[in-house]
Amino acid sequence: MVLPVCDVCLKSGMLCQGCENKLKTGEISQLDLDIAKILYRVGDGKIGFKKTIEIGDIVIIITEKDQVGKLIGKGGKIVREISKTIEKKVRVVGENSDLKAVAADILAPARISGINIVYGKDGEERHKIRVRREDARRLPAKLDLLNNIIQELTGEKTQVVIDRNN
Repeated sequence: MVLPVCDVCLKSGMLCQGCENKLKTGEISQLDLDIAKILYRVGDGKIGFKKTIEIGDIVIIITEKDQVGKLIGKGGKIVREISKTIEKKVRVVGENSDLKAVAADILAPARISGINIVYGKDGEERHKIRVRREDARRLPAKLDLLNNIIQELTGEKTQVVIDRNN
């Protein structure tokens, strides 16, 4: 699996010219570098990711779809380690995932009761993502922040709401 920084840099702790340039040009961020170091240490160089996005106090790690479970780790061990080290909440999302998969990853451990397409008065299409009422307290952040994250990752217009009828 590929990390945004080369193995030589992660082993030595010093950035090579190529990785230094990536950091300077903004191709990778300091956060990408910090998370790559943690993953290299805990995953023996076998766990990787594409990029990170920081929104508020939440960091989203984007990886290949089949690597999500590996990056989270058994019982969430790896994500907990990353979260503790960078002192922010961490969410892992598969790259190019559909709306339902992204919403489930971002809203976990809260469960989604359904996703509906709602049409506004202007004919605009919006996806209403309903979270079970009993899971409202399990949401990892405020609804508007979670909604912004889902919109940014999927490019869809969404609205996250707490279900009224269950």
